[in-house]
Amino acid sequence: MDITNIKGIGPEKAKKLMNAGYSTVESIAFSSPRDLSLDSGIPEETARTIIASAKLIIRSKENTKGGKLVEILSGKDAKKVLQNMDHITTGIKGLDRILGGGIETCAVTEFYGPAKAGKTQICHQLCVTVQLPREKGGLEAPALYIDTERTVKYDHIKSVAERFGLDPDLASDNVFYAYTMNSEALYELVHKNLDEVVQNRGIKLVVVDCLTGHFRAEYCGRESLPLRQQKINRIIHDLLRIAVSHDLAVVVTNQVHSQPDLYGKSENPIGGHTVAHGVTFRLGLSTRKYNMRTVTVVDAPALPPDEAYFAITSRGLIDINPKDLNSKCPIKFPGEGEIREREVESVEEAETVTD
Repeated sequence: MDITNIKGIGPEKAKKLMNAGYSTVESIAFSSPRDLSLDSGIPEETARTIIASAKLIIRSKENTKGGKLVEILSGKDAKKVLQNMDHITTGIKGLDRILGGGIETCAVTEFYGPAKAGKTQICHQLCVTVQLPREKGGLEAPALYIDTERTVKYDHIKSVAERFGLDPDLASDNVFYAYTMNSEALYELVHKNLDEVVQNRGIKLVVVDCLTGHFRAEYCGRESLPLRQQKINRIIHDLLRIAVSHDLAVVVTNQVHSQPDLYGKSENPIGGHTVAHGVTFRLGLSTRKYNMRTVTVVDAPALPPDEAYFAITSRGLIDINPKDLNSKCPIKFPGEGEIREREVESVEEAETVTD
């Protein structure tokens, strides 16, 4: 719906709002009067009236879950809305289990961990599983991949799609792509362009891989910390607003930094309390032997801390069980050779056998 259908918005105000990134009714209804005023130059009292009118339009929509949250609900109605959020399967049964069904819509889910832990692999797989039929855990919708590290590999997406029974070419075509070269480009994309893109394309999954990498490189020193955290906070706030207003899921990845202490070296996610408080679900990834990984629920609104295990294969991520962690060789995807190679005593012996 064109924003000029909102009471109080004429052509001139519409131009100001669209230039500031408020191009949809949802983006206006879920914004604050202060932000709308500062971004567009419209007086705050006028912004307050426009937002109220936009909310009336959102409330009249039937098939929207997040949109119902702009009004005061009874406990019965709130429970009905919040308990019926859609989920996207991760393709890993153990991870779906500890997440209560998969990646939840109207929320921001963070995966953090060291290099090679599987963060990007999870994002690739989710871009495929969101396209699955609803009876198989998908939302039958495309994804948008916001790439900050040049990590997207469409050949791998096609391989994962083939594994899940989707047309590889069609599935890869349904993964829209944006590469942001610096933090300002990321900020502009999320703040000004994302609303219109997800609405026009029917996107139900937005991936940001990685959320903090550019900020970590560009904002050095304690004197730049407040501005860095403020911008990261605004991006997370905008992502959550978009997730709620468009009934979609947002997944972000995050890097870690080493922090030596009395008990050895610990790895903490970048972004401090700003990111920790801003995301809805926080999951930590850690590397194990070979291609095996552990994923842990670190923080969630109503989920206990728990762990799941998976392996990285050429066809995506697959479930493994705790016993597999003692394997003396990498885990293979079923159908691609034997699931277990001949057991050997060490990597050196394995190389000798291969030679």
